[in-house]
Amino acid sequence: MTFEQTLPPVEPAAEPVPPEDRTPWGYADMAMAIGIVIGSLVVISIPIIVIVSAFAGGNLEDGSDAERALEVGISFLLEGVLLLVAAMFSIGKYKLSWSALGLRTPERGGYWFQIPLFFAALAVFGAYVAIITALGVDAEGNVPEDAFDSTVLIVFLGVLSLGLAPFMEEVFFRGFLFGGLRGRWGLVGAAFASGLLFAAAHFSGLSTLPLLPVIGIIGILFAWGYYYTGSLFAPILAHFLFNLMSFLVGLLGATG
Repeated sequence: MTFEQTLPPVEPAAEPVPPEDRTPWGYADMAMAIGIVIGSLVVISIPIIVIVSAFAGGNLEDGSDAERALEVGISFLLEGVLLLVAAMFSIGKYKLSWSALGLRTPERGGYWFQIPLFFAALAVFGAYVAIITALGVDAEGNVPEDAFDSTVLIVFLGVLSLGLAPFMEEVFFRGFLFGGLRGRWGLVGAAFASGLLFAAAHFSGLSTLPLLPVIGIIGILFAWGYYYTGSLFAPILAHFLFNLMSFLVGLLGATG
């Protein structure tokens, strides 16, 4: 028997096992998705500006119906891009099911958790607005009050803010970005980063800057809701309820 035959067989080194909550899509996928969203904003905006300007006879000054229609039209298409790229760089690329993006039944909290999550977001928003108002800061949301002066715009805003945004934004910012970062940066880092991007996506002019911090905080809160329940069910419905409240307040303010 030779010396080599007395040695135990050497097993090949095991492949490193990623954390259980680390998604197959990584930094490159998320960066490309964000890049496509930003690029789409430019590509989409140009033809819409040309078309709306042509119908409005070149009348696109601030506050005009044409300018509001332009903003809503761009937002419609952008919501679709958010869902498309999230699915493209996760489900499509890695042959996953929609459950990988959080579209599954809740593991904790049941089907009622969106109620306390909504009220928590509402409390945070109310406290923040009260503080900045006391400091003399004038904050304007990304949906100006005069957008409710047109019946057509009211209908489109309702479809956008209630039918599209809660689902598509939660899939992109919480399911795709927060889900992709959590296994790499941890809960706090991923929630903060996705909340920051969520706030940046709601920038629509200098007048909206004062509200961006609280939008980011609400994004962090929704990320925690996704983490706690293991499902996007609660943040989607909490997002819907929050937008519904904002929509009704704007509508009542315009008709009151």
